[in-house]
Amino acid sequence: MGLLRRLAKQTCGLAAVSLSLAGCHPWSTSVIYAPQPLQLPQPKSVLHHESAIATEKKSLPAGPLTLQDLERLAEQNRPDLAAAYAQAEAARGLFIQEGLYPNPMLAYQGQEINNPENRLGFQGMMASQEIVTAGKLRLAQTAAAHGVTAANWQAVTQRFNVLTRVRLAFFETLTAQRELETTQQIVKLSQELLEAARTAERAGIGARPDVLRAEVELNQSQIRLAVAEQRAEAAWKLLALAVGMPDLPPQPLAGSLDDAVPQYDWQAISLAALIRSSEVQAAQAGVLQSEWALRRALVEPIPNVMVQGGPMYSFPDQATEANLQVGVNLPVFNKNQGNILTAQAQLAAAQQQVRNVELRLLERLTQAFQAYQASQRQVELYQKDILPRAAESLRLVQIGYKAGDAKFDYTSVLQAQQILIQARLAAIQAQGDLWRAVVEIAGTVQEEELNPAPPAALPPAAK
Repeated sequence: MGLLRRLAKQTCGLAAVSLSLAGCHPWSTSVIYAPQPLQLPQPKSVLHHESAIATEKKSLPAGPLTLQDLERLAEQNRPDLAAAYAQAEAARGLFIQEGLYPNPMLAYQGQEINNPENRLGFQGMMASQEIVTAGKLRLAQTAAAHGVTAANWQAVTQRFNVLTRVRLAFFETLTAQRELETTQQIVKLSQELLEAARTAERAGIGARPDVLRAEVELNQSQIRLAVAEQRAEAAWKLLALAVGMPDLPPQPLAGSLDDAVPQYDWQAISLAALIRSSEVQAAQAGVLQSEWALRRALVEPIPNVMVQGGPMYSFPDQATEANLQVGVNLPVFNKNQGNILTAQAQLAAAQQQVRNVELRLLERLTQAFQAYQASQRQVELYQKDILPRAAESLRLVQIGYKAGDAKFDYTSVLQAQQILIQARLAAIQAQGDLWRAVVEIAGTVQEEELNPAPPAALPPAAK
């Protein structure tokens, strides 16, 4: 055993000397920099689902839920966001692996054993080490580092996708709740008109058909109310799913469609989108990753050096000898031609992908901004012109009808009521469309909050 320990010690020393002569250290790694893990909220475990939901219910804030509350819950519970974070961490693991040096090999060797003249022959230890040349580890790890950057930006993109989904569901729920409240008011108005028609019939100034039409209008309003209730219930379920908590019980929301919307300028938001977008940043990181991958493929034909050696003990001579071998693979047939061609094509594709991402980004932004302008104009018309006139028209017709004025029959009342109903519901829908357009713009520009401040004053996007 003492002889084997001495041979092993001599073997390690010989291998280290050989590698030192070659200008490398077998355990060194050519690391350019170490990307840090993505610093985003960590999602909850999907295990023990029922107990997790119970905990989440207890942790819900008291009072009406704000949009910020729902966004926070989504960041904690959305599985697609957790998957994006895991992909970023996987890219970081690949970066670490790409910089690791090949492991050395230690083996026992015996020669001429059981030779008639030398039964024990030559015995000893052998160590071998592959020496990586041409900076291959550094090039591979640099490419992987840009892969980590791309994965981080992709996780940021997924985060804003989740926030946009929650915001859209939030304003859809507000719109459905406002429609429900308006429809309840419409039902109350229809009941009042029916009572007025019955009073007029009893006083001899009304007709039976007016009462029947009022009853039909009340029934139709009640049907609209049932539909509005179903829509509000469905909107809440979709909001709970967007948050990642399907069992989230219905609660009041802190928000209003009447809140001031952000004022956007096309030049400002289009420039901000191209500069800040994590999709563009990820595509640009992909270009850098492909460039370094091509550099790595180009140096692959440069052979690595294989060094192996070790001491041998000659029992006949009672002496220690040494073996040393140095070899390389000759790049005669395989010069990495296929991988180089692949890397060149992938670089070309990555470069085109940047432009493709920018075009798709501007396309989405253009559609959202067009909807924003159209909805904003509609909301202004309804609030400043259409709704006040429709309400005033119904009020005057009701006064005349109740007073028995021959110019205002029940048909006039019914028409004025229907006009007001349609105007109110259309105004609510326009407000909802406006906020949905705002959310789409904010998601494309990647705003942390729906802030009325102009986009030019927004802070840089989170990395």
